[in-house]
Amino acid sequence: MQWSLPADRRRRVVQWVGFGVCEVALVLALFWVHEVLRGLAMGTPEAATANAELVIAVERSVGLFWEAHVQAWVLEHPRLVDIFNWIYIYVHLPATLLFGLGVLCLRPHRFVETRNIYLTLLVVAIPVYRLFPLAPPRYFPELGFVDTVKLFTSTNYDAHADTLLYNPFAAMPSMHVAFALFVALGVIRLSRSRLRWAALGYWVLVNIVVVGTGNHYIVDGIAGSLLTLAAYALVPRVSARLPRPSYLPWTGIKVDSW
Repeated sequence: MQWSLPADRRRRVVQWVGFGVCEVALVLALFWVHEVLRGLAMGTPEAATANAELVIAVERSVGLFWEAHVQAWVLEHPRLVDIFNWIYIYVHLPATLLFGLGVLCLRPHRFVETRNIYLTLLVVAIPVYRLFPLAPPRYFPELGFVDTVKLFTSTNYDAHADTLLYNPFAAMPSMHVAFALFVALGVIRLSRSRLRWAALGYWVLVNIVVVGTGNHYIVDGIAGSLLTLAAYALVPRVSARLPRPSYLPWTGIKVDSW
């Protein structure tokens, strides 16, 4: 028995696939542009160290300098170190990508808005890297910090110091935390499940991971979270003031038909 889709359904599938391919290609291209710009925005080690000393002093003055204590607790549990390293290295980008694909497949009419929020995070971070280079905690072993990723895995980010895509001083804001909250808030906004608020647990976990691995200060996570909150608050409002397209980009599919 031969199975085939009606002509109008086939056309709709082709349009949807074209929409997905074009959008994914656009996001990936702009992500790599961001990576290059992040590398070009690298400040000097002297400036990054001075800014790190400022951050530590400010955190100490307000009783927020807990990073060394958090990492000391993590180091007491070798299995936890392995888990945190794995999350830091392997979960960040795939989780963001899977969320984007989920929106693309399940809420395609909300994908463009979601994509614009994501791209806003990338764009805003670049000038901050340039204006405020920041050496992460792992650069200060004298304060008790350890580079857990380098020490306990085969991954050494500093080995890529001479590549264009490497910027060791892009700690502020923490994009791991920014994207974790981006995913969590996206799930909360777009899901109808009663369990959707549990997505915030992913954001909380990433905050602990980036501190526990010695890659970020607590204020880096705060800055990343504020950036995401601002993007979610402003981008939809700006989009609402613009003429709303009747069709999904790259296709002939009506927005209200989904």
